[in-house]
Amino acid sequence: MAGIQYSIGKNYFRRASLSGMHVEEDALCTDEGVETHTAALPVIDSGMEDCAWGRLKLDEERDEDTVVYLYLIASNDREAFDVLCDAGTSVDRKKQLVRAGGGLRVINRSDLLLYELSGRYLWIMVEVVGAHAKLGGIRLQAPGDNFMATFPEVYREKNSFFHRYLSIFSSMYNDFQDKLDHREDLLDIAHAPQELLLLYARWLGLALNRDYFDVEVLRALVREAGELSRIKGTKGCMERLCRLLIGETPQIIERSHLQRYVRQEEREQIDRLYGESPFDVTLLLRRPIGEKQKKQLLMLLGQFKPIRSRLRIVCLTDSGVLDGHTYLDENAVSFVQSDGVLDDGRLADGTVVLR
Repeated sequence: MAGIQYSIGKNYFRRASLSGMHVEEDALCTDEGVETHTAALPVIDSGMEDCAWGRLKLDEERDEDTVVYLYLIASNDREAFDVLCDAGTSVDRKKQLVRAGGGLRVINRSDLLLYELSGRYLWIMVEVVGAHAKLGGIRLQAPGDNFMATFPEVYREKNSFFHRYLSIFSSMYNDFQDKLDHREDLLDIAHAPQELLLLYARWLGLALNRDYFDVEVLRALVREAGELSRIKGTKGCMERLCRLLIGETPQIIERSHLQRYVRQEEREQIDRLYGESPFDVTLLLRRPIGEKQKKQLLMLLGQFKPIRSRLRIVCLTDSGVLDGHTYLDENAVSFVQSDGVLDDGRLADGTVVLR
């Protein structure tokens, strides 16, 4: 492993000198309506004199016509370049200072080697020219070239062709080691990739199609799979699945429970709505849902419903429709019930009861 591994996040960004940029979660984001955006990060102290800086990586999102400049410089003298962090110093003056001090300027690079820089302290300044960019996930290694120390001293010329050639394999090794260091995230439902969520779902008895479900829904289903299996085949299980998928608890009507309450003259209408078989189960939803959500819901409910039961989904609406020949006289109103509200100036004559 490299000697030092830095991960720069939001707490560090909040101490930066920002102009036309703001901190959003663990990233620096450009402000709208500004053409040029700058961020001067606080100095990074390696704690080692003449520290040989290695590799810098960052995650970036930017428009095609947006340009991201990185300015970097290192020194053993803490005060030599502290002006870079000063909000009162112009950007042009800071760039001149980096250039005069032998620093680096790179354009639209998210993975670069810093072998030309050495010194205990490292300064980083970002300049974005364009409409939109989001920069985060900054990782910094020092020295970052694991393999050079395994060769005799005569081969350890810094920034030589041999040094840069070995850095390819050193970078691959560091990336692989970083994945190993964070392998526990693969078992964390909150961070696991979508492909693994589908695998974990199968392990827990859920048959899911990745094209049907958003990743956050998949995470919620895998997280709840154990409890859902425990209450499988119950009314509570179906209610829980509906809350997970559409955020609503349905009214569940079991046709077998209506047998004794249905009058003969209403049977045909009840059969059309709730089914004819005692195994029919109807879910009444208070609002319409899309066809995709309906298929998702039926797919999930089909894995947890009681044996032999047949499901149907009925979506209710709040709206009513008046025909074209309706006449509304004085004080008439298309009424929607609202608790605790008196009428708007309408007459209250005759027998009026406010409940």
